[in-house]
Amino acid sequence: MTEVEVPKLEIAREYLDAAIEFYLAGTNLICAIHLAGAAEELLGKQLPKECPDHPEKERILTSAWKAERALVAETGRILSEKEARDRIIAVKNQIKHMANDEDTTVTFEFGPLAESAFQISHALTNFYKLGLPETPAIRKFEDHRCRKLHGLMGTTRSSG
Repeated sequence: MTEVEVPKLEIAREYLDAAIEFYLAGTNLICAIHLAGAAEELLGKQLPKECPDHPEKERILTSAWKAERALVAETGRILSEKEARDRIIAVKNQIKHMANDEDTTVTFEFGPLAESAFQISHALTNFYKLGLPETPAIRKFEDHRCRKLHGLMGTTRSSG
């Protein structure tokens, strides 16, 4: 038997590409969430967890929980770092884990399609921070985002 080593960045790229393909096809969205979440973790571990002097270099999860904490603080409620982090990764973890025998469903605030786009975007943020070259799947996803944005802008202009 021959051992084969596969770099985790390659695994993350494969996960991300598969998540994007599922998302663009509108199929297997739960798989897309799971794969994009795993890609975000693998890519994020290559970045500093926190970088106060250069926050643009830190892992997206860190930036996201800080933003969540600040947003909730505007309501007068103060979240701990753990509470804010748990809110950001809640759906991803609900998909991966079963807390107990009664934990039989996952609740999506905006639906699996929006959640998969959210997870893919987080993974892509880490991907770009690492300076990795785009794959064909990533280019297709970015083209899709641009078309959606242009569609929204066109709709806004013509109706206003």
